[in-house]
Formats: sequence, structure tokens, C-alpha cells
Amino acid sequence: MSVPARRRGVAYGREHGLSARRACTLFSVARSALGYCGVKPAKDAKAMERMKALSAQYPRYGYRRMRIFLARDGYAMSPGRAYRLWRLALT
Repeated sequence: MSVPARRRGVAYGREHGLSARRACTLFSVARSALGYCGVKPAKDAKAMERMKALSAQYPRYGYRRMRIFLARDGYAMSPGRAYRLWRLALT
């Protein structure tokens, strides 16, 4: 079970009357992790918007060529990150 899924389980338990401490114990989540908000979606939003625009303009190009275009626009990234964003942008 992933960490976000366990956090959702804790939220469900809290809605149904469990204390935060008990719900975290049941779902094996640290109480300090309950308020965590990820940074990746906000960090990658502009690059994904640009990737979607480029993929609409050049539908035959894949993530490797899009990575080159994005690097020219100032969004330098590793091939792994480009592939991850490519999968998210096309779903």
C-alpha cells in the first residue's frame, strides 16, 4: 500500500471517530507525515504545460525530442524526469 493511500486511510479513520494517534498506528503512518504536501506537482506544472503544448504541435515526437525542446525553453531535466512527465501529460 502506498503512503498516499495510507494517508487517505488515516483520514477515513479520523472521519469515523478514530483519534489521529490510533488511526496512524493502524495504518502505519507517522503522525508527522499527515500534514505533508508534495512539492513535485507544483514544480513540474509549467514544464508539463509546455510539454502538452509541444506534443499538440508535434504529435509524432516522443519524450526524448520533447526533452530537447524543453531544454531550449529553459526546462532542463534528466531523461527519467522527462519520461515521468511525458507519461503524466498524456494520461
